[in-house]
Amino acid sequence: MKTMDRLYERLIPSERFQIAVAAFGRGDLTEVDRLNDSAPWRTFKIQEPAYFDRLQRITWLALYVTVHARNEQAAALAAYAALVLRAQRTEGQNDRDTDQDDQRFAELCERAVGRIAHLKALCAAWEAFCVGVGISVRDVDRMTGLPFLGSGGALELIEEIVGEVPADDDYRQQCLDRMTKFWQTKIRDRWPE
Repeated sequence: MKTMDRLYERLIPSERFQIAVAAFGRGDLTEVDRLNDSAPWRTFKIQEPAYFDRLQRITWLALYVTVHARNEQAAALAAYAALVLRAQRTEGQNDRDTDQDDQRFAELCERAVGRIAHLKALCAAWEAFCVGVGISVRDVDRMTGLPFLGSGGALELIEEIVGEVPADDDYRQQCLDRMTKFWQTKIRDRWPE
């Protein structure tokens, strides 16, 4: 058995894994035990995982929320671009069906308003979440290097056409609930204070 022990000791992790799966597949639990027992031990020294996990998870959450916000912003800008193109195309064409053009224009305005309402709701949810965790949105923005909205005034331009858009309160609550649930399951449940 000494020869077998030496062979087991020479296995690299991927080989050991493949042999163990094959042993499980044929029901050879003795072989699995031998593989487990002969696996080398490693000792790890890590800094406080509860601290670093929080830093990593807030970064992931911030990036996710930022991408989501940028998607909403892009959709609002696309609707705005369609509004502008529609207005230019129908300008000076009084003999055409203005009711249909007005309907399409109203639909595009509604799409832009919906995206802006979602974007404002997402921003409000993110701020409420950060306050609840005891951190500043501005500090997280600086930490990740990505400003949350980065609109450059584009949304204000759209609101000049469609009017002031309030945040969608239902969507804000949904976003806040998702963020809170993520934090709860990934941080609070794993690393109770």
